[in-house]
Formats: sequence, structure tokens, C-alpha cells
Amino acid sequence: MIGCGGPLAFGCNVGAFFSGIACISLHGWLWIAADEVGSVTGVKLRSLLRLHN
Repeated sequence: MIGCGGPLAFGCNVGAFFSGIACISLHGWLWIAADEVGSVTGVKLRSLLRLHN
């Protein structure tokens, strides 16, 4: 059950995304764009620094 309270209470990043999209708010769409940029950057850094298993 750890990790379920934050999104349900809208107290974490995932909750901010879902509540922003549901309210048709700009911050939800900006959040998903920033998440995609961060994910791609993280994957590239893992390969560059040879941190993968």
C-alpha cells in the first residue's frame, strides 16, 4: 500500500498531472512535456555513464 496515498491525495507529481489534465489546466500539459524531456535525458545519461545493468 506504500505509494498509494500520495496520488490519491493529489500530493505528488502523478497526482498533479492527473488533476491538472482533468481540470484542463496548462500546468498538467507542461508537466507531461517536462516529464518526457526528463525521461529521455535520463535514459541518455544512463547509457553515456554506463549505469545500465
